[in-house]
Amino acid sequence: MPDENAPSDHDEILDCKVSEARYRAVFEHCTDAMLLTKPDGRILSANAAACQLFGYTTAELLACNVSQLLDSSDPHLAPALARRANGGEMTAELRFVRRGGECFDARVASRLFTDGGGQPMASMIVHDISDRKHAEARLRESEQRFRLLYENAPVAIGHVDLDGNWTYVNHAFAAIAGYAPQELVGRSNLELAPPDERERSRQFTDQLLAGAIEIQRDRRLLRKDGSTRWIRMTAKMLRDDAGQPLYGIVLFVDITDAMRAEEALRRSEERFRTTFEHAPLGIAECAADGRFVAANKTLLAMLGYTMAELENLSNQDITHPADQEAAIQNFHRLLTGQQAVTVAEQRYLRKDRSQLWVNVTISLRGSGDGPQVLAIVEDVTARKKAEEALRSAVEYSYHLASHDALTGLANRVSFNERLKDALKYAQRDRHLVAVHMLDLDRFKSINDTLGHHAGDLLLKEVARRLKSHIRETDLVARLGGDEFVIVQTHLAEAAAAEVLADKIVAELSLPYQLDGQEVYSGTSMGIALYPDDAYEPGQLMKLADLALYEAKNQGRLNYQLYRAALGTAAQEAKRFERELQRALREEELCMHYQPQYDLDNGRIVGIEALIRWRHPDRGLLTAADFIQEVENANLMLPVGEWALRTACTAQAGWVRAGLVVPLTLNVSSKQVRHPRFLAMLNKILEDTGLPASLLRLEMRESVLLDPKFSANALGDMRKRGVRLGLDDFGAELAALTSLQKFPLDIVKPGQELVRRLSRDENDSAILSALVGVARDVNITVCADGIETTDQLAAVKHLGFTCGQGYLLSPPLPAAEMDHLVAAELAG
Repeated sequence: MPDENAPSDHDEILDCKVSEARYRAVFEHCTDAMLLTKPDGRILSANAAACQLFGYTTAELLACNVSQLLDSSDPHLAPALARRANGGEMTAELRFVRRGGECFDARVASRLFTDGGGQPMASMIVHDISDRKHAEARLRESEQRFRLLYENAPVAIGHVDLDGNWTYVNHAFAAIAGYAPQELVGRSNLELAPPDERERSRQFTDQLLAGAIEIQRDRRLLRKDGSTRWIRMTAKMLRDDAGQPLYGIVLFVDITDAMRAEEALRRSEERFRTTFEHAPLGIAECAADGRFVAANKTLLAMLGYTMAELENLSNQDITHPADQEAAIQNFHRLLTGQQAVTVAEQRYLRKDRSQLWVNVTISLRGSGDGPQVLAIVEDVTARKKAEEALRSAVEYSYHLASHDALTGLANRVSFNERLKDALKYAQRDRHLVAVHMLDLDRFKSINDTLGHHAGDLLLKEVARRLKSHIRETDLVARLGGDEFVIVQTHLAEAAAAEVLADKIVAELSLPYQLDGQEVYSGTSMGIALYPDDAYEPGQLMKLADLALYEAKNQGRLNYQLYRAALGTAAQEAKRFERELQRALREEELCMHYQPQYDLDNGRIVGIEALIRWRHPDRGLLTAADFIQEVENANLMLPVGEWALRTACTAQAGWVRAGLVVPLTLNVSSKQVRHPRFLAMLNKILEDTGLPASLLRLEMRESVLLDPKFSANALGDMRKRGVRLGLDDFGAELAALTSLQKFPLDIVKPGQELVRRLSRDENDSAILSALVGVARDVNITVCADGIETTDQLAAVKHLGFTCGQGYLLSPPLPAAEMDHLVAAELAG
């Protein structure tokens, strides 16, 4: 018979539904994320907390695999899953991934089970611990900061246990004590007390550990090496919440240096008083209002006052009126704390009202009567006088560096800077600037005939006349030799430049009295204008120089303004320069050689090398056709070097063949003045193997008399063994004294003198005198330009023993000269 009290099937179903609802409520309302998954990770169910934690909707989570929620790079993941697989459950702290990729830390509990239908399942409860992790990280950082602070604090810190032994010391503690930190741990604190203080330290330690006192005192600390340091120490006990002592903490700083400083200060005060009275410098104490309170004997002697007199005066009373304002400001800055010390050079007035220069150092020092000023006074009058003398010397040196020593005018360096400035102002103010280039007529002739002293007097007088005709805003400079330049500024029109040029030409044409002799010179001038002709200083100078060249071509004693036509001439010069560079590059230049003969026996006694140009358009050019253009184009150095090397190479070959005679080659002023000429000459002789004694360099007398040419250059060439010759004698009014003045081996009269022998008795007389003087000083005379038998007979009659010319042999190309040399050697 059925039991009436047994639950019916309906009741059991009802109970199951209630239980399921209860578990569902727990699942849904749990604050931790709960997931029900298949063993392969497919999510079957997720509560609201899971959706919120991972950032997905329920539907999105159910479409996910739990592996998508776990950070696969987490090193703890694989071991945790292995534990669950092996033991059926696991608890771990793992890293999860929210929607969007953000990672967070969580604690997870997971278990494998079988549901009522026998299906394997897995449950996961995930608790977010990221806040705790962050807090732990901050705690670790805080602990690390405090440890670093402890370890690196500038104050010594130590912990002592209840037995009085050190349990911790920081770096500062160890450094002061002279130990390594680990050496102190475990040692008694009394070991750091000197023996004579150890008992007292024991008493303090006992009272500290008993909690009776906190210690604050200065004491000595015994270091490991046996030395002692003074420390200022603070110590107290730390207690737990129940008031029981935990350990003592000790802090101290090393005050040894401070105590020494205090002692030094005390001794310093004693020394100060002694120094105050006997110092070699003046020392004074002043009240805040500047009144003198005390002064040493040195200051009293310096000022000429007694102490009683000085006490009635203030610092302002003895300060020079011109320096009083600065002195008052210095006092104010001290008293207001703007400066701790002020140093000033100023003038004091002695009792007799004479002045002296002093260096005053003032500082503020405390006193029971209020702030006082300490002044240290050094008499620097002698130094100031020396500085003034030095300043004058420096100014004079600067004047010498920027001015021509002879005339007092600005030199080239100063002129270049002044011209740049003048053009800047002209550009700003929109006015004209004129550059006047000028040189003197007959200057070389005056220098040669009357001597360099007369030439210097002429240059000084020219400078004086030029300065008398320019305004203060203008500038006149000497560039060197007889070259002058004037910069005329603030011009409204070009005509103003012509007015000045007219005056200068007229003024410099007037006679000069030089050492009692009346001398005439004159000038030629070239003018270029800014901005009409050029904007740049260098270009203005270049155009003014072109205009000067034109003035000379117009007959001198005039001026010329630059015009475009002169620029065309400059372009022509540039064209020539390009042609000449091509000639060097494409071997259009060549050397011809003219033999020099013994007029008695007809033998070759020398060879002169003559440069030629095989011009593609103009044919074969002699040196006279192009050498001046080479000079103007500043190509004389490379052309001259090529000619010298080519000729020496050829001559060395003829010498090796057996014809041992000198080679003659003409050199220009620019060549021999160049600083590397001698080095280049030595290199060519070394490379070609031609003996220096077989090279004869000829130059015109204008080269020797060039003021820019150093006579030392001749001596250096002679020392090298090179022979020297004077060419074209008589063409430049050369004096016979030149034969004695310069170290010459040979002289050649001008060809025109030889050509006029049969027509002009004066020329015969000149040549006869030349031969006589040359013979007296052992110089060979070579007749150049012998073209007729009459000329040959005439020069032989005058005593010439050497000659050359077309009658004897024209200049020959190198190949033909080879044949002539061979014939000479065969004969």
